[in-house]
Parts: sequence; C-alpha cells; structure tokens
Amino acid sequence: MAPKKDRGLDPKSIAINLATIFLFLLPFLAYFDRDNSMNYVKGVGGTFLVALLVPPIGWMRPHPYTDTPGNTPIGYKAS
Repeated sequence: MAPKKDRGLDPKSIAINLATIFLFLLPFLAYFDRDNSMNYVKGVGGTFLVALLVPPIGWMRPHPYTDTPGNTPIGYKAS
C-alpha cells in the first residue's frame, strides 16, 4: 500500500473528486427534477470554483512528483 502522502487525501484532491462526482450526477438530477435544474448547474459550478480555489490554487491536482513548484500535496515533505 502506498504511503498516506501519495494516496490523494489532501484537500485539493478531495475537492476535485467531489466536484467531478457532482458533474457526473448533474444530468440525472436535471432530468428527474427539471424545475431545479439551473440550481444544480450553479451548484456544480460552485463546487468547481471551490476546487479551483483550494490551495494550491489552479486546475492541477497536486502530486508528490511534480515539476511545478508549489504543486505538492499539503503536508508532503520531500526526502
């Protein structure tokens, strides 16, 4: 099993995963509840905005072997 620092449990990865799950559920929610479909779209947009603003700010998922400075997971210490 990979060490905990490599498992994607940092806040940025969790926020991206939640936003992606909501994006996947959006067509089903909009189909079955057409009255609130725009609210669901706004909710998905909001979750993606939160995912973009969680540090490190940007669209890339942090990982320990990155070439981009500052894109390492929170709490990761290079050996």
